[in-house]
Amino acid sequence: MPDDLHSDNGVGGGSGDVPGPGDRAPGPGRPGAAAGRAEGAGRPAGVPAEAEFIEEWELFPGGPKRRAWGVGAWSGDVPTGRWRLWRPDGIALEEGDWRDGQRHGTLLRYHDDGSLAVRAEHRDGTPATVTGHRSDNPSSDPFSFDGWPPAVRTIVHDFDDGGTRVRWACFAADGSEVTMAGDPVPERPAGVPEVATFWPTGKWSAPRWRDGRLEGLARHWNADGTPHLIVYNRAGDEVARHGDRPLAEAARDGDAASVELCLAAGLGRSPEAARYAAYEELPELALRLLRRERAEGGQPEPAVAYEPGPPPPEAPGDTVWVQGMESYVLGDVDEETGAAVGTWRIWKQSRYTSHYEHSYREADFTDGRRVERRSYFSGGALSALERRRPDGTGLRRSWDYRHRLDRESEWAADGTTTMRSFHPDGAVRMERTTLDGTLVVASWFDASGVRTAEVTAVDAPVDGEPVEWWQALDAAGAVVAEGAVEAGAGGGPVGPWRLYGPDGTGLGTVAFDGLDRVAAHADLGRIAHALPGWHSAPAVPELADADRVPWAGLATFYGDARHLPFLLKGLTLADPYAFSTALAVLSNLLWHQETIATATGPAFRYLTALVDRVAADDDRKRLLELLVAVVTVDNVTGEADETVNGQVRRLKSAFAGAPAHGEWSTDYTNYDWEDAYHEIFTSLAGAVPVWRALAAHRRADLRQLAVVLLAAAPGEVAAAVLDERLTAEPSAEIRAEILLGLALHEPGPRNRRALERRLTDDDPLLRRCAALSWSRQGYAAAGGAARTVTARPGDDLDPDRCRGLRLAGDELLTAADGVDTGS
Repeated sequence: MPDDLHSDNGVGGGSGDVPGPGDRAPGPGRPGAAAGRAEGAGRPAGVPAEAEFIEEWELFPGGPKRRAWGVGAWSGDVPTGRWRLWRPDGIALEEGDWRDGQRHGTLLRYHDDGSLAVRAEHRDGTPATVTGHRSDNPSSDPFSFDGWPPAVRTIVHDFDDGGTRVRWACFAADGSEVTMAGDPVPERPAGVPEVATFWPTGKWSAPRWRDGRLEGLARHWNADGTPHLIVYNRAGDEVARHGDRPLAEAARDGDAASVELCLAAGLGRSPEAARYAAYEELPELALRLLRRERAEGGQPEPAVAYEPGPPPPEAPGDTVWVQGMESYVLGDVDEETGAAVGTWRIWKQSRYTSHYEHSYREADFTDGRRVERRSYFSGGALSALERRRPDGTGLRRSWDYRHRLDRESEWAADGTTTMRSFHPDGAVRMERTTLDGTLVVASWFDASGVRTAEVTAVDAPVDGEPVEWWQALDAAGAVVAEGAVEAGAGGGPVGPWRLYGPDGTGLGTVAFDGLDRVAAHADLGRIAHALPGWHSAPAVPELADADRVPWAGLATFYGDARHLPFLLKGLTLADPYAFSTALAVLSNLLWHQETIATATGPAFRYLTALVDRVAADDDRKRLLELLVAVVTVDNVTGEADETVNGQVRRLKSAFAGAPAHGEWSTDYTNYDWEDAYHEIFTSLAGAVPVWRALAAHRRADLRQLAVVLLAAAPGEVAAAVLDERLTAEPSAEIRAEILLGLALHEPGPRNRRALERRLTDDDPLLRRCAALSWSRQGYAAAGGAARTVTARPGDDLDPDRCRGLRLAGDELLTAADGVDTGS
């Protein structure tokens, strides 16, 4: 099978076998085309005397060049009329018609054995149909059947008037249609058009291709003909696949063919589709949909719809559900023009949660153009603001959840776009200016406002990919490191970098091997200078056996784990840039979207062993936070009704208490992600002395993290340390965390006594946490004095105190239902 089943298969990686619109045919005098008509020696039999020998004839623009004998007329430097060509040995190569230097009419091309290779029909340089025929003998023709099963003898490509490929099909020797795997094609269901191809996956698909890339609408049906998916593509990239969005994007591009296909497929019939089109600044489409509604006497029946949740209580009664926007909307459309007018209020609905949530935004329209858009946090503060002016200038700003300016984009009259990101105090972190998507210059700044890097465009690619040139600067502005970074605002370093001293002295080169996940940021030059010491530093005793782990056979979220020993060593260095980089990359590799990788198990053992090696308490906190995120599944559970506490308890029960699967110290390649939790909980138990020391640390944030790890760690020793800290801990919030953590250990007299004493505590937070753990442990009656803990928390329980507890759940802010406290 071909590696790329969507390829044009010889019809074009560029324009393929056939020139696209506007392509000029090869001819003498044109760069890269035929070099001349020098007479060749030894004219083969069958080649007419009037044939000229052509040194370079391009089979198609950008395609392979052939030496050939040719008969035909020239118009200046391009062929015209009928041309026939033969290979140097006299075997036919091709014959076809030309008009004004473009293929027009029928093209026939032949294999090396003289059999037909390609038959194509053209209209003024644009292909209409291209049919490739398999040869029984080796062939040098670019329409290749390499990788295709022997049953496929013919492949047909059909194009529309603009040169977009709208269909391809495979046929067997008897003319029957077969799949690309060579199997018979089933009967085409009603509703599946003739342009659709049946794939080995069991789906019918009708994509559109241009210049070797998906372009426009791609439609897909199940085997029985029911619609499966509609996707809109732009220059090879998928831009829309949900609801009416493919229709809107096709209208935005002026892709009339895709618009009609969308409408025929039922798009534009969702609730308030016209209002969605008006919001997307597509008044012509909105007006067309409005007219259809009028003609049909009301809102048409949607092709695909889902039930929205209820509108937010603050939304006015005349708010309408707009499915294309996934929002409840209050906004007007001019029914004569289809343009959005005035101010729109929008309550966007998230449908990916068990209960619907809304975010609020507003948009102002003038003459159908959206001139301002505002988004808000749930508390009413601005989260984003965008203003656009008729001259193309404008500004967009966004704020983080703490209401600090985070990002800004500014569009200038000269066509440049300047993007900025900011440090928490509002100082500029990065400023990047582009023109038509091409970098002009970018600058990076540290938290004190000192410029640390300047980035400029560069023409020379690295490994065939476009790059930009990064110069790292010291406080005096001297270049201390330079090298290539991937093109784009977030591109990471590639290739070798040169290092310099403050006086410009060359210090050699370094490569960012093992740091593939490092993206551009202000400290990239400092990281480059940390690399020589990082590589040369000896491994600490805790990592003495790390090289014996078969890391290359273990998966991370971004490739294999072969670089983990190097990254783990970075955590042991005093250089803060080495530590921060190592921890960030390890976090990306081992922990992603509340899931761990197979390599996380053995890596966790080394991470716990290195906690005491970390040089600074702030860095130690960051390492502990990664450990806690892995153990608690980052406070996010796979089931909506499962608490964090319950998730940890389930993992402990399933893996920590079960026999080891194989020899975990050596048999790492048998891991899957859940098996890796066995090593994680084993490591937690082995590091209890570390957690015990940290639980008595002077810093409260370190104590809380240590308490969570003690709660998750299996074994009686960890439970005893928690009980010990419950009396000694000065912070009420951390004592609350301990009370919640006791529920993760086996019930017993010590746990029962510890909880029972707090069921009547004066602090409502401690009472609530004790009650929850009491319930989770399943203890019997606790005496009449504890009855009040079953009441719902009132004004005496501050919700903010609850949200900081990592082992808490929503239960903490609701009734402790099911708590048996006796009478």
